[in-house]
Amino acid sequence: MVGHAPTSFERRIADVLPPRKGWWNYWYLWRLNFALLSSILSQATGGYDGSLLNGLQSLPLWTSYFNHPAGANLGVLNVALSIGQSVSTLIAGFLCDMFGRRIPLGIGCWLVIIGSVIGAAAANFGMFLGARILVGFGCGLQQVASSSLLAELSHPSQRVQVQTMFAPSYPLGGIVAAWVTYATYAYSTTWSWRLPLVLQAVFALLQFICLLFCPESPRWLIATGKRQKAIDVLVKHHANGDIDSPLVELEVAEIDSQIEADSIAKAYSWMEFFKTKGSRRRFYIMCFFPFARQFTGSNLISYFLPLVLNSVGITNSKEQLILNGGVNICAFLFGISAFLYVDYFGRRLVLILPMALCAASLVVWTILGALMDNSSNTGLGYGIVAMVFWFQGWIHVFDAAAEPYIQEMSTFALRSKIVVMWQFGQQVVYYISSFANPVAMPELGWRYIIIYAVLDAVYSLVMFLFFPETKGLSLEECVLVFDGEEGVERQLAAEKEFEQMRNAHSVAYADRELLNASVIQTHLYICKL
Repeated sequence: MVGHAPTSFERRIADVLPPRKGWWNYWYLWRLNFALLSSILSQATGGYDGSLLNGLQSLPLWTSYFNHPAGANLGVLNVALSIGQSVSTLIAGFLCDMFGRRIPLGIGCWLVIIGSVIGAAAANFGMFLGARILVGFGCGLQQVASSSLLAELSHPSQRVQVQTMFAPSYPLGGIVAAWVTYATYAYSTTWSWRLPLVLQAVFALLQFICLLFCPESPRWLIATGKRQKAIDVLVKHHANGDIDSPLVELEVAEIDSQIEADSIAKAYSWMEFFKTKGSRRRFYIMCFFPFARQFTGSNLISYFLPLVLNSVGITNSKEQLILNGGVNICAFLFGISAFLYVDYFGRRLVLILPMALCAASLVVWTILGALMDNSSNTGLGYGIVAMVFWFQGWIHVFDAAAEPYIQEMSTFALRSKIVVMWQFGQQVVYYISSFANPVAMPELGWRYIIIYAVLDAVYSLVMFLFFPETKGLSLEECVLVFDGEEGVERQLAAEKEFEQMRNAHSVAYADRELLNASVIQTHLYICKL
């Protein structure tokens, strides 16, 4: 395989990194990546929940205990997690900007733990519903905080790969939930469904343990005046204690440049989305992204798999539990594979192609479903199951590429707000599909899938036409891809203000100026591409 030509950022990183072997040979990178598990595993709770509810619907003791929930009752159970997430997402951005990334993440972990225990102890439908809302509230805090922390703390040579691991933790949680519910299927007491609910707290507990070893975002520290703490974090976790590391100098210079530009432009308000062409572009993309993720047909599989399997004649509870586990394994393997190629092929291809393949799988699904109407061939039903596996695999490749792309399109000032738009937007779209799916799927069957097939094809076309490439750039350089010459002018204005500060206070900024000059020259080059 022929390697891609290195970008300007990759060349600059290569210049400031000492020669070394694979990252696994270095203790300080093991330590950093262990700490980042506190963020990577945030999606696992949501994945566990989706697969858990699929599994519970196949457990006779759970369905009988809660009087066989269906229709609107089943719909409200599914959106309960999203209700909590929606509320917490609205305040999570403020909390992350005010208190940093770690505190909201830690609070979210404990809310998930408490909610899981309450759910396991549920004596009635209302208590079970309330527990799911509380878990959702914790998940919302976790996901907003962890998404930003991953982008801002991961080592620059591993940032994209680490962020790519975020989305596959969703099916990882699903795998655990699927096989736990399968293992408890034979229990003759209510522990057949209570035990899986208790174990939902495990991922949150692991996150909190890792969080104890995780530092705060250096970008947030610099933005809030804690410059030396930020440098200490970068020296320890990015440079293995080398206080003279040119990598740290380069990172600090780029962070300073972007934060200064945001400050001069007063870019910390929600109104910033409408002030510049680049910010408006970000806003439009973030209005589009939640639909492209949640209104694709994925929720039909994630939360209503038993309905899908019933529609194709697979009604045995044990067989449904096995297929639930298999679908999650497939999704995890596909999603984790994006780790290997998302930086090689770029973000655009790894967003567009999986969505197009999802559309193709749904087209095949509808064809097989139509044939089943006039045939008793059970092989057609298993063909649809194969398409379910294929779809769920590729939609998680899309997820893996979406996470770094969303962070790369963000300025520091707008990052937590963009994550809020991403998370809250998903919940709003999810409400619609969660109430539509359990009603439409039993009534329309394969005909309902046609809607999602058309939408997925449209999503692919929109991304092809309007999504710019961000491969191989630093977070600060990606900003210029969206802002163009206007963004360069803001960066230069920031440099001018720092020059005035230097003259006023007679501070020696020579080394920093040299680095910032390199940053600005690179930005100008990007805008000419």
